[in-house]
Amino acid sequence: MSTAELKIDLINQITGITDKVRLKELLQLLKFQNDETVYLTNEDEKKAIMEARNEIKNEKVLSDAEVQKEINEWLSK
Repeated sequence: MSTAELKIDLINQITGITDKVRLKELLQLLKFQNDETVYLTNEDEKKAIMEARNEIKNEKVLSDAEVQKEINEWLSK
């Protein structure tokens, strides 16, 4: 599929959306994709990133299947 065909398909898909919330989410996503602003992290965010990296390094992570199982268990309560 060419770029032009992809654009036409995207336009057709968008014109079919009537949900205002979904349209706002799509617009936000498109703006985010085009934003070239450098995001600066604060100290709390840096700390959270380091903690997450350490958890990954120490294999303290769950698989997607494990997370989905936990979510389903939590939702069924």
